[in-house]
Amino acid sequence: MNFNYLTGNFGIEVSAKELADMDQSTGVTLQNLWHEHELLVVRDMDLDTRAFVNFCSLFGELQKNYFFFQGHSEDYPQVAKIIKEAGEKKNTGGIWHHDQGYYSNPVKGIALYGIDIPPRGGDTLFTSSTLAYDSLSTTMQQVVKSLNVIHTTELMLKKQPLTKLMEGSDGDESGIERALKLMPLESAIHPAVCKNPVTGKPFLYLNRTTTSQFEGMTREESMGLLNYLFQHIEKPEFNCRVQWRPGTLVIWNNHQVLHYAVNDYNRRRELHRVHFSAEQPVKYL
Repeated sequence: MNFNYLTGNFGIEVSAKELADMDQSTGVTLQNLWHEHELLVVRDMDLDTRAFVNFCSLFGELQKNYFFFQGHSEDYPQVAKIIKEAGEKKNTGGIWHHDQGYYSNPVKGIALYGIDIPPRGGDTLFTSSTLAYDSLSTTMQQVVKSLNVIHTTELMLKKQPLTKLMEGSDGDESGIERALKLMPLESAIHPAVCKNPVTGKPFLYLNRTTTSQFEGMTREESMGLLNYLFQHIEKPEFNCRVQWRPGTLVIWNNHQVLHYAVNDYNRRRELHRVHFSAEQPVKYL
């Protein structure tokens, strides 16, 4: 299979033409590429909702959508529609994060498919916490590897994130405000350094959106090292930028890769989203 590297470090791009005669071996090849490179972009796909669901099912068991409510379908409860209408100022995911760390079994994979894309802007940034861990000094690796981190929705509930998940409701209440009211307080403890069970590669498992502190420390005691690690993970050296087109499919490892939706456009934008393989992150020993 022919593919292009997206950066010097991680992420690959494949043309849909490479998948024209897709069989079981092609599916296995795609899975292996995804495990190894963490971020897979397939260009020029032509997928209806059923085909989108079937294709993404190659990578793991799809999970029901519990948080993104806009355009929710009873026939395909796994599929969410991420829409920013023309003129809206706020977007979904405009901060470095990975999803569901506050669950014991956060989803391992996320897929987004481009439906309606503005002529310019609206890219998505990704950063590899695998590369970030690998670049730490040996001493710092040992320090962080000995720690666990607490992930919680409390941080999201205390502040107004730059996102819009649903249509506005009556009065001045926004969609995200209604969504947060429905969101329970969730928390989970995970190792600060985990490993990919397939490749064995270690990675940092923390992010500034949901990681509150180290287990056994106060938040004040934790924040010095956490802020250093947040900034380290987000360095451009570990980044990859994906420019969207209609028919672009992006699949990434949500445990190892953080993402950031760039809010630099004012035209309508619609992506379809699924996530799969809810798995407990594995501690790196």
